[in-house]
Amino acid sequence: MARLLLFASAREAAGVSRDTVAGATVAEVLGVAKQQFGPSFEAVLASCTVWLNGEECSPDALVGEADEIAVLPPVSGGSDISALSLDQLRAQRNALQDEEDAVSFVRRLAQGRLDIARDEQRRRSSGVPSSADITDGITRVFAEERGSGSNRPPRDTAVVVDHPLVLELETLCVESGFGGLRQLDDAELESCCQQLSEFEARVSLQRKSLFVQIDALSSELVRRYRAGSTNVDALLDENN
Repeated sequence: MARLLLFASAREAAGVSRDTVAGATVAEVLGVAKQQFGPSFEAVLASCTVWLNGEECSPDALVGEADEIAVLPPVSGGSDISALSLDQLRAQRNALQDEEDAVSFVRRLAQGRLDIARDEQRRRSSGVPSSADITDGITRVFAEERGSGSNRPPRDTAVVVDHPLVLELETLCVESGFGGLRQLDDAELESCCQQLSEFEARVSLQRKSLFVQIDALSSELVRRYRAGSTNVDALLDENN
């Protein structure tokens, strides 16, 4: 059994974003998934990239219960981005950058909440008495420097509160009892940490997929500039 993560059109075709699917190899897992999710999913799968634990893999790669197989559709509009117009390239890149902003924001939220939950675990294991103020430790947790994993320059970010990932994280926190960490027993606290960790890992993988697509579009823009099919002003002017 392996955890199958589905994104974009693959998720829409299957009707779910994740599932646990039987199989000893990537190919076997995807074969079961095609039978389970039907012809629409099989058609989408033909154009997708498949990653095992965050890296591209071969169909015969072995999988276990702790492994994650991600199905990543190509850039919106198809994999042949060379056929897109300059305006289409810029529009798609802008849309993907906006989505990456949102995904990165939610990822940081999930990381912060996971840090807080794990800090409560450490407090219990060390025997430190709990404070009456539930906010104690939060400043310390968020003050810890955490690398972003990206060398991209910062962008102005305006994430809507009803983004699907924001809503999913809020639902997860309610169902796992995150809002009342001090009232959870040790098993419930461990379950909360596990759910937050799995969510953060899935969002991180989605973020990585977006980076790959954004880089592909940016590379095509640069290629056209070098080939002389566009000028640098047109390349950089995303408002026209």
